[in-house]
Amino acid sequence: MQPITCVFADDSTHSLTELGKAHQALCADPPPFSSAALLLHTCQRVEWYAAAELIPSALALLGQASTTGHRAALTRLAQIAAGTRSLIPGERLIQVQVQNAAARLYPTHPIYEVSRSALVLAARARERFGLVAAADYSDLPTLLLEERARKPKRLLIIGGGMLARAVAAAPPEGYERVVMMTRGPRKLRRLVDGLGNVTVVGGLPGLERALDGAPYDTVIATTNLHAEYQEQVRDAALGPLAGRVVDLCGTPALDERPDGYSHLYDPDVLQVLADANRSLSDSAAVARQWIAENAEVLV
Repeated sequence: MQPITCVFADDSTHSLTELGKAHQALCADPPPFSSAALLLHTCQRVEWYAAAELIPSALALLGQASTTGHRAALTRLAQIAAGTRSLIPGERLIQVQVQNAAARLYPTHPIYEVSRSALVLAARARERFGLVAAADYSDLPTLLLEERARKPKRLLIIGGGMLARAVAAAPPEGYERVVMMTRGPRKLRRLVDGLGNVTVVGGLPGLERALDGAPYDTVIATTNLHAEYQEQVRDAALGPLAGRVVDLCGTPALDERPDGYSHLYDPDVLQVLADANRSLSDSAAVARQWIAENAEVLV
């Protein structure tokens, strides 16, 4: 068995701003698939699990912290997948993100068994300790916007990824229609088929028709912030009928902060999440230790 090293950057080594920028950059220009490593990156972390020492130049953020050994890598990845190393204890979306990263590995890949074992161990920990976040990132629009929707409005969601779709599947109350704007509308229409009250558009002209002159609030949940599209995002979020903005991007999608703007890592937003999930903090800490003690069971 080849020795495995995990080199990582997370909120214990870098600021959330640095991590968010790295995540956005990797989404825009991902490094090629590695036959010796697994790459996991989210707004809160960049992790490189490898059976070789080479680190792609795109991962310049890495190098300050690492673990060595099969068991250490298994333990860390399982703790992440279980949501015990997240800002939100029991975070739900991270489990899917680890699954998606692992799904690219073939059976003879040196990280294959570690990733599968980590997912199994994480699932056991979630079930054993009840690790399901009371409020996840996708719930922030409900926590921040719901009581503000005093009259019929549209909810504009900019993005088509997992987080954007999770918001669309359970939007805050008080919005008569959800409009999603993305650069890949055809694919997104297939993915949200069945939600019913969702209109998908591919840019500003379609957005104007979908909003039909109604006031709207905006949720920004996209990793696609190239210069041209960022202008469209800004124009949509700052339109004359636009209201509050909840920005769930790793880095702020808007250069300016209009009235009613909240970013994912604003202290008051993080406090909302902490308060909503306070009851899980002890369980997450115990589960994290349990995973460390039981990692060898699956090796």
